[in-house]
Amino acid sequence: MAGTEFENRIRLGSLYGVYGQLLTTKQRRCTELYFYDDLSLAEIAAGMQISRQAVSDLLKRVEQTLEHYEAQLGFLEKSQQNAAVVAQAQKLVTEAVSTGSVTALPRVNRLLDKLMSEGR
Repeated sequence: MAGTEFENRIRLGSLYGVYGQLLTTKQRRCTELYFYDDLSLAEIAAGMQISRQAVSDLLKRVEQTLEHYEAQLGFLEKSQQNAAVVAQAQKLVTEAVSTGSVTALPRVNRLLDKLMSEGR
């Protein structure tokens, strides 16, 4: 993954939100302890009664698995694209309301049609 460590953590959290239920119970538990509870690898290892290296390997496999799901299914990317379209439509509606102009409404309608057609 490219980008800063912070961006990587955000992406992994987003991927986990979309595909987390597809992971095993052990993978979910380890991921949540590491990312949500902010435990160290050593703390997780002690709590799960496995080695620190096993925790590290497990987290790497989780990341690879989540990236694989996204590459195959693309739900996160599609969700982000849809959010961008909704934000555009929202901005146009806000401008139309504040100016009293309806000239932007056909564009809003096209954006909404795009969302509806892609949802099928």
